[in-house]
Formats: sequence, structure tokens, C-alpha cells
Amino acid sequence: MANRIPFLSGFFFLFNEIMLTSRSKLALISIFLPVLATVLGLNAIDYTNERSLMGLAKTSFTVALGPAQYAAIAGSLLFAVLTLMLLSKDHRQNSTSLLNTSCNYSQLLVFRTAAILSLGIFTVVLGSIALYAVQVFVLEIPFDPGVSLSSLLVITLAGIFFTVLICSGLYLITENLDISFLVYCILFFMSIGSSNYLLKWVQTSAVMYSDFGGLLPVFKFVLYNRLLWIFVSTGIFTLGLLCRRRYESNLVLSLKLNAKQFWIPFLVLLLLGASLLVYINEPYISRNDSVFETELKVNENVKLTHVSSNVQFFPVNQSLSARVLYEFEKEAGTEYIDFVTNPGLHINRLIVNGVEAPASYKIIEGTDRIRLGVPAESRNVTIDISYAGSLKSPFVPGFPGYISEESIYLLENSHWIFEPLTGSNEMIGIEGSVTAPKNLVMVVPGKLTGVLEEHDRKTWEYSALSNDFSPGVFAGNYAVKKLLAGNTEIEFYYSPKHRAYIEALGIENYLINIVSYYEKNIGSYPYQEYPLKIVESSIYKTGGHSTLNIVTVSEYVFNRELDRKIGGDSDSLSPDPTFLEDITFVGDMDLLAHEIAHQWWGTGVLVEENSPWSSEGLADYLAYKYVTDEFGSYASAYFLAMWRGGVDSMENSYYYANPKMLENLPEKQRQKYEMEARKVELYSKMPLLLLRAEELLGEESFFIELSDVYAEYRFKPLSYEEFLSSIGLSEAELDENPVKGGGTEAEITAEEGVVLDE
Repeated sequence: MANRIPFLSGFFFLFNEIMLTSRSKLALISIFLPVLATVLGLNAIDYTNERSLMGLAKTSFTVALGPAQYAAIAGSLLFAVLTLMLLSKDHRQNSTSLLNTSCNYSQLLVFRTAAILSLGIFTVVLGSIALYAVQVFVLEIPFDPGVSLSSLLVITLAGIFFTVLICSGLYLITENLDISFLVYCILFFMSIGSSNYLLKWVQTSAVMYSDFGGLLPVFKFVLYNRLLWIFVSTGIFTLGLLCRRRYESNLVLSLKLNAKQFWIPFLVLLLLGASLLVYINEPYISRNDSVFETELKVNENVKLTHVSSNVQFFPVNQSLSARVLYEFEKEAGTEYIDFVTNPGLHINRLIVNGVEAPASYKIIEGTDRIRLGVPAESRNVTIDISYAGSLKSPFVPGFPGYISEESIYLLENSHWIFEPLTGSNEMIGIEGSVTAPKNLVMVVPGKLTGVLEEHDRKTWEYSALSNDFSPGVFAGNYAVKKLLAGNTEIEFYYSPKHRAYIEALGIENYLINIVSYYEKNIGSYPYQEYPLKIVESSIYKTGGHSTLNIVTVSEYVFNRELDRKIGGDSDSLSPDPTFLEDITFVGDMDLLAHEIAHQWWGTGVLVEENSPWSSEGLADYLAYKYVTDEFGSYASAYFLAMWRGGVDSMENSYYYANPKMLENLPEKQRQKYEMEARKVELYSKMPLLLLRAEELLGEESFFIELSDVYAEYRFKPLSYEEFLSSIGLSEAELDENPVKGGGTEAEITAEEGVVLDE
């Protein structure tokens, strides 16, 4: 019985501290405002001011992250003030010395901290109840407790806990209210503004969860972040206990006295060491990913001729295993071939020309590439590589690829199949198979040649001929609709959750219209032997992407509110209050048209990028022409105004006029400027130059020239010089008197900052 008394005393002591704390007005405010923020977060989509999210359908997934993020910000700030005010109360009332002599003051501080943490738990519980009531009964949005409650616990409650522990530790270290709050604010705003997801302990790097792809691709980053900050915040709090002033002593003497309790300094070292270890061993991100590099050195002395792969996906573990056989033709004397790999995938077996060669490759330091030795005298080389592991990404939350139970999204530059840095013959033979759980529908490149089923898994076999090595593979719980646009077969893969919107807005008809427009004006679809596959992807990859006979488009294009009023007719969109809804829908169709255009320019014709010349400019131009044809010149004027505004802004910038001054900028800042300038040149300046060419030649004649260029260079590389020579114009003629945007309502809206995704 005697052993239970300290426990009971501690319980009642904690209960008493909770009751005393909860009576203060500051505590009530700290509870009420985060609860209010939780409810307001249901409209987080509407507050982002991003065109891509305007009118997005509110589902249990798309609204779940907003309340947690809003409540985390409000709760962290308010509980920081509450914690510091309560802990400094004794110091401000000059009662610290008395308490030091009458009780174990360290225990008192721990109980006070625990009391504040208890109020944090109560706040999140109350917020959960309010969230459920408003979401279900007021907004009539389905409530998924597994999604919403896990977010509130892992993001909001954890954020409050970290705040309380950090503030407690900071105050015990400094024993100064102002300094503690200042340091906390620095940490808070560093977290909010950081691009490193590990430092974002208040919020996450994602805007919302995907209604199509689930929360796992983002949530794994959140969980790892929380693991790090459990150690960091607890370590700071324990360090505070080590620094706590004793009997009016200074910091140094107090440290000596507190260090006699051996467990305190030991725990500080253990927690801070664990924090460092977790940070260093971050498992999901590769900072050396080649996705950031626009020019990788290619060995033209080696030609890739054939690739055969067998890949198995394990979504529960977010991993894969693969065996890939490459066939090359090369010039005699070539001693190695470089491959771009994914750092999360580890080579298990390597066979060169039928002979095992485990030590024949080396990692190129500071990159995601390997250099593989090959027999110098051989003219033909086969390389058989087996590897396995979990993919690493260049940044959060999963571009250019991820594997999860709800969906799989792997672009070619995720390097799920290692990419040889070699040239290629005219066409590369690509074949293989992918195996995944049978509840997923797999979208494979080229032509589907067979489907095998064994137990709870399926294998999809495929084959293709391509002028470029760009295999992408995608999977999800898809519904599939087969369409026909002229002679082109279209397979439309979309989430059944979004069927109502797709049917109500007639998205299938627009897909047919886009393909028909390009076939009429440019030429037949380049891969007539394969279906054109239009694939919905998760919101974690915004915009779209085009690869060998596959176009992916982010889910927001197919998942908007059904009651939105899309005004206008085939001639124009009227400039009334529904304009933003109109232009959002038109922007969605423009995005689809842009990505489908890449099937002609980018995969059909290999456009050799030399800024501003690019496949992006051609795709933007053709999408603009389609939008004008489909919706009228008023809608397309919006895009014209955006291009002109972007180019004007770039050309009026200081560093554009003084390029030598770029050398004075820090490297990261210079790279950021150069990337933004290049984006403007590719996506804005080039389509304006093409419009200038159209003005000079006339629309009909220019389309005839484009069609002739497409026919001549189909499956071949096309340089800017070759393009200009083919259409009979020069760079000087295009640069002279560029196209101007019109002064329409569309231009005004563009200037107000509604930005379209490219």
C-alpha cells in the first residue's frame, strides 16, 4: 500500500495543476482559438488562391489536412505563450526560492508541463468533436476518422506537445521570458518557411491529401518528421532540467548540482544524439537526384538497342525488386557505360555478357549514377542487373515517383528502371512485365500483351518500340473507358470516385476533341499501333506529364465541385462573376491539351531543347490554338496575357539586363533565378515566338508547315535551326515585334495572380 501513495499523490498533484491552469483566461483562449482554427481549416482549399485548387471537390481526404494544419499553427503559438507565462509565474512573483526549499521544484515543473500537455490533449479532442459536427452536419462532407483523427493527433497534438516541451526547456535554460519567446518565434518561423521537411515541425510540406492516392505518400514524411522532433523537443526539455537554477545559484553552479543526478545529463546526451542520428539517416530523400540536372553527359559511342525488364511491386513495404536486361551496340575501345540509378535501389546481382561481374561497377561520388565496366573489345554488350529496395525522391512529397497501397506513380526520371547514359538506334525495343496486387489496375507503356493472375497478385506484360528510353508505369483503383478519336484509340483511366464530375462536364468528349484537333492540323497520332492512355494521377504530382503513349494528369482536373457554373458557349466565355470558374475549367482543358500535344512534340518528334526552343513551347502553343478553337478567343486571351506578362517581367529584371552580375549571387539564389528564367523562356517566350511565326506565314500556311515538319522528323531529333529552316524563317524575324497580349478581362485576372499549371 505504501508503494501506491507516491503515485496517488502525484496523480492528485497533476490534477490540481490541471484545474489551476484551466481557470486562467489565457488557457481558455488557448483552447478555444485552436478549436476555431480546426473548423476554419475545412475551407483551407478556398484560401490557397491557387487556380489548380479552385473549386476542388471537398471530400474526407481533401479537407482532412487543412484543419490539422490550421489548428497546429494556432495551437503552437498560443500554447507557447501559455507555457512561458505559467513557468515564469514563480519567478515573476518572487516565489522561486520558497518553492525550492519547500518541495522538489523539478517535479513541480514537470507536473506543470504535464498539465499544459493535458490541456493540449483536451483541445484536440474538443477540436475533433467540433470538426465532426461541422463537417458532417453543416458542410455535409463525409468524415473518415482514420484520416482526420490521425492528422489531428500526428500534426496538431504533436505540434502542441513539441511547443510545450521546447518552450519549457528554453525557459529553464535562459530563465528569461522575453529571450525564450524570441528564440521560440525564430524556431517557429524557420519551421513555417523551411523547404526541408525535417524542419517543418509545425506544419507539413503538403497542401492536402489525395482523394485518389490516399495519404501514405505524404504521411510517411510526417511520421518521420515527428520521430525526429520527439527526440529534439524532449532533449531540449531535459537540457532545461539540467540547466534549472538551484537555490539562487548561477547557471554554471546549477549545472554542477543538477549533473549529480546522473540520469539527467545521460538522458540529454542520449536524446540529442538520437536526434542527430535520425536527421543524418533520413530514408526518403536523395539530394543528388539527377532530376535536377538538365544536361547529363551521354556516351554516343554506345547505342541502346533493347531493354527487357521484370519488376515486382510490394506496396505494403513501398518497395520493388527488378531484373533488367539491356542490349547495346558500341564502338571498340569503349570500356564503360554509365547508368542513372535510384539511390534507394541496391544492386544484388550483375552479369555482363553472360559472366557474373559483382565488382565491375563503381558509384560516381556525389551523384545517383554508377559506372559499369564492359569488355573494350566487344562490339555487342548485354548487361543483366538485378536490384531491389525502396525509391528515394529528390524532394517531398513524391515527385517523380512513389509506391503505396492506393496507387503507384513512377515517371521515367524516378529511375525505377536504371537509365543508361548512351545514345540509341532509331528505335529501341522495350518489353517486360510488372507484378502488383490484383486490386490495382496497372497502366503499362506501349501495348499490353498479356495479363497473368496468381493468388492475390497480377502480372501485366507489355511491349513497345520507342525512339527514346522513357518507361513510365502507373497503377490505381481505376475505371477504364475506351474511346475513339478518328483512327486513334484512347484508353481513359480515372478514379471511380470522380465519375460523376467527368460525366457531367463531358471530359471524354473533350479528350476526343483534343486528339481530333491535333490529327487534323498536325498529323496522325505517332503511335497508331498503341492506344493513347490518359491516366489520372494523385494531387501529389501537380500538372501533368507525357511519356511513351501515356499522359498523366493530376486529379484536380477530374475532381471539382459538381455545382460549379461553367459559363459561356463555343464562341466565348462571358466576363461575369463566374469568370474564375470558367477559366479554371478552361485551364484544366488547356492542361490536358498541353500534355496530349507532347505526344506529337516530345515523344513523336524529339525536340532538342536549346532555350527557348523546346517541346514545352510547342505544346503550349498547340494547347492555346485548341482552346481558341474550342472555347473562343476570350478564353485564350487569358493565356496570351500570362505569357506576355511573364516575358515582360523577365526581360525587365535587373539580372536579365546584366547577366554578368549573376556571378555575384549565392549559388542557390543564382540557380533559382536561372531556373525561373528558363521556365519563362520555355513556357512563355517560345509560344509567343510561334504565334509570331503564325502571323508572318498565316495560320493555315503555318499549320501546313508544322504538319510537314512533323511528318519529316517523326521519331527523329529536331533542332531549332532545322525547324526554322523548314518553315523558312529566321530567329531575327521571330524576335522582331513579338505578339502582344490584349487588354481583356482575362489579362486583368492574370495580373491578379491566378496562375495556371504548365
